[in-house]
Amino acid sequence: MTQGDLALPISAIQTTAVAGFLTFLWLALQRTSSENEQLNTDHLLTTISAPEAALGLVFTVFRQVAVPVFLPALAVAVGLALGSQTPVTALTTGVAVVGFVTLTALLGIVLSLGTKLATSRSPRLRRYKNYTYVLAFILGFLIWITILQGPVSNQTAIDWLHAVPLAWFVDLALLGLADVPVGHARSLGALGVTVVGLLVLTGATISLAERVWTADRVGESTIHHSRSLVGAGIAERLFAGWVSRPVLTVARKRWLQERRVPIGLLLQGYMLMLTPLVFLPIFAAGEVPGVALVGLVFLSAVGTAFAFGAELLGTEYSSLPMTLTSVSGRHFIRGTVFAGVTISGPFTLLVILLLSLGSPLSAVELLGMGLAGIAVIACSVAVSAMLGLDASYYEIRPVAIPFTGITAYTESGGIFKWGKVFAVVGLVCLPAYVVYGAAFLGGSVATALGASMPVVRIGGLLATILLAIAVAILAYQRAVRAYNQYTLP
Repeated sequence: MTQGDLALPISAIQTTAVAGFLTFLWLALQRTSSENEQLNTDHLLTTISAPEAALGLVFTVFRQVAVPVFLPALAVAVGLALGSQTPVTALTTGVAVVGFVTLTALLGIVLSLGTKLATSRSPRLRRYKNYTYVLAFILGFLIWITILQGPVSNQTAIDWLHAVPLAWFVDLALLGLADVPVGHARSLGALGVTVVGLLVLTGATISLAERVWTADRVGESTIHHSRSLVGAGIAERLFAGWVSRPVLTVARKRWLQERRVPIGLLLQGYMLMLTPLVFLPIFAAGEVPGVALVGLVFLSAVGTAFAFGAELLGTEYSSLPMTLTSVSGRHFIRGTVFAGVTISGPFTLLVILLLSLGSPLSAVELLGMGLAGIAVIACSVAVSAMLGLDASYYEIRPVAIPFTGITAYTESGGIFKWGKVFAVVGLVCLPAYVVYGAAFLGGSVATALGASMPVVRIGGLLATILLAIAVAILAYQRAVRAYNQYTLP
């Protein structure tokens, strides 16, 4: 857009506004967390009230995050006003920048204090640290795979940015330029968001700060609602009568371990790297093809293997002598597989059901895909359990879990076993992938057999199910033998 000899790339400015929002939000989160940790509130609150201390925290973070931006913003506003020969532009640009940066800084403060309150009150959340790094990694990764390298075009992203409230501040900043097509309603919206946001976020900051500084805290080791692994509960009501008591007890213990110290859940963060296996075929085809569902089954199986089978000895390390002498290998491995299947199986079936709404596959194929998912998940846990038990007692070391205050026991060099799990699960899923992903191979098979493609695809799913069952039985037998023969120094 132009005003005289002045050229303004509106789309680039809107993109920069979004990037600036994320940057200032990140800085405000970090600075608030740092400043709050340095405050000795036990002494401070004996001299001033909590609202006064909260406002002091706001001004401190605001000075560190927002104030350094104002001088360059003033220079840009004046330069824009001189270049466009519209003095009012200096005022509108200054108001837009100050409102935008102030709201972003306040939002960062509120998010930081809210997270601090949640972690101080919850014994489980309290174990997690540096959560902003995790969120930043996930957000950056999603932007990378969907926009920069993925199916969402840059123009689509720019069109979306033009509609979000963050872009309203660009309209407000350029309101004084007559030849630039800005929305007056959007400019007024930016002013309204600024006024309302300042009041709401300031009030929220004072309320959250007072609760953070005065609420009772719980320790990282505190666990609420502890109960016996044997007795009444949902698991007993659902599975008692067709699952033996020893198997169910092992499963309940494994669920409890993962709920309290979710090492497996953290390991599944690596699965984010492979999520394009599921959604890229969907975006490319405009529907949900079978190969996307095969990718979902693969990711669910590998993630379950990481969560429930990959670190069996490390999970049981502190009580390994008691575990080895109190439960047989047959019950232990069955309980471990049962724990993984009952958690991941329903989730996989639910996602397949939801995705089937946009899939051209028949009901028989979708049923086969669900059964294949259950079989591959059970196979993956059995394989990972077999590999996890193949470790010396001396190879297990305490390791600090990133982004948390948790120290867990894990096998040194265990990443190579993760690679083996990937390979085995991939081979088990290969027949289904061939008939769904490599259409020319599936067509060749259909021609050679004189059958239709749906029949060939169902045959591929059946081959995957049978292969998963065979591998699972073999892995289960070896895992039981390894558990029964395991010796302590």
